[in-house]
Amino acid sequence: MDLQHMKLQILCLGLVILASYIGGLVARRLRIGEVIGQIFGGIVVGPHFLILVRRFADNHEVLRELSLFKAFDGFLHKGLESYFTVFEDFHFFVFLFLGIIAFSLGEELHRDRIKKVGAKAVYICLLQALLTWVLLSFGFRFVFKFNWINSFLIGSIGIATAPALIFILMNKLRIEGKLKSILANIVVLDDIIEVIFFSVFLSIATSMNRGGELSAFHITLHVLKEFAAAILIGTAIFLALKLSLKTGTAGDEEHGSDDTFIMTLISKHPTPSVEILLIITGIISIGLAVAINFELPFLITAVVAGFLISNFHSHTIFDSLKIGNVMPIFNLLFFGIIGSSVRLETFSVDSLMFIGGYIVFRSAGKLIGNYVGCRITGQDPKVTASLPKLMLPQAGMAAVETILVMTVLGGAGGEEIFNTVIPALVIFELGGAYLSERTLIKWKTWTTGEREALSLRGSGELPGRDFDSLVGGRAIQMHAVTKEQAVFELSRLVAVEKEIKDISVITEPVLEREKLSSTSVGGGIAFPHCRTEFVDEVTVVEWTTIDKVPLKLIFLIVSPAAKPDEHLEALKALSMMLSKDGFADELIASVRGGGFEQFRERLITAAV
Repeated sequence: MDLQHMKLQILCLGLVILASYIGGLVARRLRIGEVIGQIFGGIVVGPHFLILVRRFADNHEVLRELSLFKAFDGFLHKGLESYFTVFEDFHFFVFLFLGIIAFSLGEELHRDRIKKVGAKAVYICLLQALLTWVLLSFGFRFVFKFNWINSFLIGSIGIATAPALIFILMNKLRIEGKLKSILANIVVLDDIIEVIFFSVFLSIATSMNRGGELSAFHITLHVLKEFAAAILIGTAIFLALKLSLKTGTAGDEEHGSDDTFIMTLISKHPTPSVEILLIITGIISIGLAVAINFELPFLITAVVAGFLISNFHSHTIFDSLKIGNVMPIFNLLFFGIIGSSVRLETFSVDSLMFIGGYIVFRSAGKLIGNYVGCRITGQDPKVTASLPKLMLPQAGMAAVETILVMTVLGGAGGEEIFNTVIPALVIFELGGAYLSERTLIKWKTWTTGEREALSLRGSGELPGRDFDSLVGGRAIQMHAVTKEQAVFELSRLVAVEKEIKDISVITEPVLEREKLSSTSVGGGIAFPHCRTEFVDEVTVVEWTTIDKVPLKLIFLIVSPAAKPDEHLEALKALSMMLSKDGFADELIASVRGGGFEQFRERLITAAV
C-alpha cells in the first residue's frame, strides 16, 4: 500500500470539499449562484490551475527567489504530477454521479407523464438537435475550413446537453411538474440522438484513418449492437433493483415470505431512506462499470434502468435520490470535481477563434431551436421562456467523447477538436450553471411567487364590491376529503361557466403549484390558483368545507395567463378582505346557512 499516495488522496479530497463549500458560500453572498462558487472552488485547488501558476512562476524569476515561494515551487515542479494523478482518480465519481442522475430521469419517463407531454417534446428535441448539428457542422466546414468528417464530429458533440447540472438544480430548488417532465423527455431523447450521431461519425473517421472502406451497413450494425448491449445491461440493473427493492408495505414481512434467506436479508421496501440510496448506488455502479468496460453508451444504460423501474416496479424508489441531508454532499463533490477538471491550460490565442465559433453556433442552435419548437407546439409562455436557456449547459458525455476523439484520431484532427471543445465546455458549464440557476429561480418565482399577496397582512381598505366582482355568486359547500377532489369540483364549476371542454387545463397547473408548496395561509384558509389562456378575466370560486376538514375556506383563483398583474391583484384583494376581523367567520356562516346572497347584498350596500 502506497501511504504517500493515500495521504495525497485524503489531502486532495479535503481541499475539494472545503474549497467548493467556501466557494458556494461566497457565491451565495454575491448572489451569482451557489453552483458557480462550488465550481470555482474546485478550479482553484485543481491541478490545472496550478499548472498556470507554475507557468507564471517560470516566467518570473523574482517570484521563485522569494523564501515563502521556494517550498511551494518545489511542489509545483516535483509533486504536481502526483497531484494531477490523484485528481484524475476522482473522475470515477463524475461518471458514477452522471449515471445516477441519468437513472433518476426515469421518474419523468413514466408512461403517464410521457402521454401528457406527448409528441410535443419529440418535435422540440428533433428541431433543436438538428439545427444545432447543422449550424456547428456547416459553420466549422465553411467558416473555419475543417474537413467534413471532423466538422460532423464537432456538430454531433454539440448536440449533447448536460442533464446532471439541470436536474441537480431542480432537486435543490424542489421544482416539479410540467417544466421538469418536458425537460427530462427532451434531454433523454437529445442524448440518444447525440450518441447515434457521434457513434456513426466516429466510426467513419476511424475507418478513414485506417484506410478502410466505408460501409453504411457495418456502421449501422455497429451502432445497433452498442445500443442493444446497453439496453441489455440496463435491463439487468432493473432486475437486480426489483429483486432488492420490494413493493408492498413494510408490514408484509411480518407475515412471512417465500424469498430465500439472502433475499430476505438484503431486500428493502422502497420507502425513502439512505439504505435504498446505497442499494441503488451499488447496483448502478456495477452496471455502469460493465457498460464502460465494453465502451457502450453508459448513460443510455442508466436511463433504460430508470425507465423500467418507473414503469414496471415502484415509482417511490426515486424519492430516495432526493434525501435532503445526503444529496447536497454528492452535489458539492460533483461540482467541485468538475471544477478541478477544467483544463485552463488549453485556452490559447490560436484556438480562441474556434472556441468562440463553437460557443456561438451551439448557443444559436439550442436557443433558436428550442424557442421555435416551443412556439410551434404551443407550450406555456413560461416554458417557452425557460426551456431554451436550460439546454445550454454541456459537460459529462461531451467531455468524455471529446477525450475519446483525441485518443482515437490524435493528429488527424483529434487534438484540434479537443482544444476547441474542452475550453468551450468550461464556458458552457460555468455560464450555463449561472444562467440555469437564474432561470429556475425565476420559474419558481413565476409559479410560487405570491407570498406577499397570500400573507393575509393587508393594511388597506378595499370596497366590498371588489370581493363581489371576484367571487360573484360562486360559493358552494361540499364534503370533499382530499385536495384532488376539492380542486376537481372547483375546477368543474369554472369549466362549466367558461365553457372549457378539458378540465385538466385547470386541475393540472393547480395541482402542480400545490406540489411546489402548499397554498394554505393559515386560519383554515387556502388559495389554490393558476393562470391559463382559457379565461379572459379573473374567476374565483369559494368553497366552505365541513368542520372535520382542517381547511374551512378555499378560494380557487383562475386568471388569464397573459395578465399576471390581475392574478396578484386578485390574491391581494382576497387576502386583505379576509384579514378583517370576523369576515371569514361571517362568510362561512352565510354559505352554510344558505344566506350567501344576503351577505353579498350587505357587502355591496356597505361599499356604496
